[in-house]
Amino acid sequence: MASPPAAARPTPRRGGRPTREETARLDRDVREHALRLFLENGYEGTSMDAIAQAVGTTKASLYARFPSKDAMFTSVFSWAMARPDWPLPEPEPPDLDDLEGALTAIGQAALRRALDPAMVKVSRIAIAHNDRFPELARRSQLATGGSPRQRLVADLLCRHAATGAITLTDTPETLADLYIGMVSSAPARLASFGVVPDPAEADRRIEAAVRLFLRALRP
Repeated sequence: MASPPAAARPTPRRGGRPTREETARLDRDVREHALRLFLENGYEGTSMDAIAQAVGTTKASLYARFPSKDAMFTSVFSWAMARPDWPLPEPEPPDLDDLEGALTAIGQAALRRALDPAMVKVSRIAIAHNDRFPELARRSQLATGGSPRQRLVADLLCRHAATGAITLTDTPETLADLYIGMVSSAPARLASFGVVPDPAEADRRIEAAVRLFLRALRP
């Protein structure tokens, strides 16, 4: 049987007290491998033994970091969804002077994140374990739309309201939440049930949402 590629094998660790860099690397490895296994196998299908084996460490080392599998589960997903580079890197901010173009770019980024296979798996896990991990559902919703992205839309609306290009019919925060909901929240929910739009349909959805949104705000 062929050996696994070097990138897939756990990093060998020397004996003795680990350095700060080794401890940080182990912490990252634990989270990365635990995240992968939870996404692939779900909560019930992932054991602490399997995570320890994937990392190349011991269960005692895992329990020194997390008091239980529940704690690891919630911590790992909170860590992942707070990262700007997971499940894919965030794009550069759009040109805020171009209202329609910026809304389109923000909507595309929100939808792309919501439909990423990793985020779809998170949504399914959140739905399946809502009673046990209610916080996961809230975090997955925030990760799909994203508070930073909503703040960007709110700032964009304030910027153009100040020029008279649009009239704010509610608070900027509420309008931003409604816009993100249109472009990403509903598709994310459908994707969790296996209904994923093709790229052309996704683009048409963003264009329609931008037209509808601006029609309501322009004088």
